[in-house]
Amino acid sequence: MFIFTTTNGAIANCSNGECEFNNSNHYKYAKTHCLQTLSFEEVDTEYLSFTILKTGQQCKVTESSEEN
Repeated sequence: MFIFTTTNGAIANCSNGECEFNNSNHYKYAKTHCLQTLSFEEVDTEYLSFTILKTGQQCKVTESSEEN
């Protein structure tokens, strides 16, 4: 029996609510209300938000793009 879990782990670089993502299935660029600075931080992305894995904080995405 195999158990598969799907996680959309990505790496985020954010400053002043603007983020760029590497390895995200959902977007390459996003704007959010989370204003902290992230540098090569592991995140779990979803269509409308991403979660910072280190802290568990969820950040809502207000605007996103497949291009930087």
